[in-house]
Amino acid sequence: MRMRYALLAILLALPLRAGAVNVKDFGAAGDGSTDDTAAILKAMKAAAIAVSKPSPAGVYFQAGPELVFPAGEYVISDEIPLEVLAVRGEGRAAIRQTNPKKAVFTSRYAWQLSIRDITFLGGKYHIDLYNPNIDTGQIIIKGCRFYGSESFAVRTDVISTTVKIEDCEFLLCGQAWYNNRCDQAVMRDCWITSRREMKEAAVIEHRGSRLTIENLCGVPLTGGPRQRWIDNYGFNLTLKQCRFGGEGGGFTPVYNFTRYASQLTGPTILFEDCFISANASYSANCAVYCLEIPNTIALRDCGMGGCEAVVLDKKIDPARYFENVSPDMLSYTLAGSTGERTARLPKGLLKPSVRIVPSDKPLLSPKETAKAMKKAGEEWSLKKTSPDGPDSFAGHARQTDPQRYIELTDWSASGLMDATSQKNADWLALGQSGDDRLVLFRQSSKGGWPHLTIRASADLARTPWLAWRQLQGTAPGSFALKVIDTETGAMHSLYGETFDRAYDYHAHNLKDLFGGGVKKLEIRWYPLGWGMKSPTETDYFWAQPGQYTVMDFFRLEE
Repeated sequence: MRMRYALLAILLALPLRAGAVNVKDFGAAGDGSTDDTAAILKAMKAAAIAVSKPSPAGVYFQAGPELVFPAGEYVISDEIPLEVLAVRGEGRAAIRQTNPKKAVFTSRYAWQLSIRDITFLGGKYHIDLYNPNIDTGQIIIKGCRFYGSESFAVRTDVISTTVKIEDCEFLLCGQAWYNNRCDQAVMRDCWITSRREMKEAAVIEHRGSRLTIENLCGVPLTGGPRQRWIDNYGFNLTLKQCRFGGEGGGFTPVYNFTRYASQLTGPTILFEDCFISANASYSANCAVYCLEIPNTIALRDCGMGGCEAVVLDKKIDPARYFENVSPDMLSYTLAGSTGERTARLPKGLLKPSVRIVPSDKPLLSPKETAKAMKKAGEEWSLKKTSPDGPDSFAGHARQTDPQRYIELTDWSASGLMDATSQKNADWLALGQSGDDRLVLFRQSSKGGWPHLTIRASADLARTPWLAWRQLQGTAPGSFALKVIDTETGAMHSLYGETFDRAYDYHAHNLKDLFGGGVKKLEIRWYPLGWGMKSPTETDYFWAQPGQYTVMDFFRLEE
């Protein structure tokens, strides 16, 4: 009889664990006075991720229950590390942090995570999320209310990850959102009322790749010096249908700290169909205040409440600011915006003046390049390492009989780096050491994607496998690879940014990609020349002038 009751208890518990874990089932009171920290931590353990493994497609997937907070006020005095995939409130569930130096929810490995319908009260941060660089990450924060955090209500420091904040309220927080490293971030349909005491700071700090904010209702409580809505240290910032309100005069929507780029598509700031008031910002009464100038600023169909479009910091002399950048990479425009001062852009932005000055980036001269290549060849002839990885890839064994492969010998560093006017030869030089190709960096690899071009006329019916292997030189071995059928324009990116298994044997069946017959191919090999200091760090290191990587072979194999 006892066994039957025990079995029944287990069966009754299974659906709860499979679908949702209720914090009240683990002793949380939610009465606004009891310290529920220990009970919530127990519930978090019970709701921990149950499955984390590769899917049939190869990428990882996770499975597990969600953690549920029924309506009530849950008092905590310590941080709650997140171990679940989803956290949700029912009705109006609130969590109050009584320790002003502690966050509410934290994670050091935030990946696929959803937080919904919870009210956060007090504490240093409400949600503090970090990851070291976990691919295909997605974080969703929806329907939450953030009241009175001491610092940022939401702090996301994540990479290879998207972040979406939707249908949320931020009321009287020290600051609303710190967005760092994120690949793609969106804030949509939110309300923010700033804290009057905020000074020398922004409501939102953007340090990621791309941030889009749509349909924001912003209510400024003015009073502190140099208040602003967004500090832009990131790459792209897009603001659509936002209200940067005029209460107390309003303050500046954007302080820009990101400098233009001269090599690739540069940083941009775009306003579209926004209302802008910044009259309480005496020296920055504008939509964009530039401490640095990005490549693009555009305001379209905006209502300007007595403020200018762009103001340059007094330290900027626009006649001497732009150096070594093509004028067609710079664009500053107003279109369809209304307001007595909107027609004005700083004169230096109407037709930017560009100076050509010697670059301070270390670049090996032709003489220095030849000397460095000689040194690299001598060094490699003494230290040459043998590959220790497998001699097969994707079920294809490496061909060792010269009758069964064709060595690709038409290599060059000609042409321009993708999407730039920078010459590949300004970055890379080619040399030889025995049978091995040396690829020497003439300047630091930071900020560039130079490539080598390898051309071949390939009979894919006979030799369909493109095979290659690099060996470890002095530069990091990360790489990317594209193959182009020059007659049809068809292109396949076989590798994006690859950091691991860089020195393995690789092979891909081009017949499967391009079909049979004779093809004229252009193979673009990108020696990226950067790596990470450890698998769990995002601090990159970069190839330096004179460092090199080595290509063992590039072949077409049967």
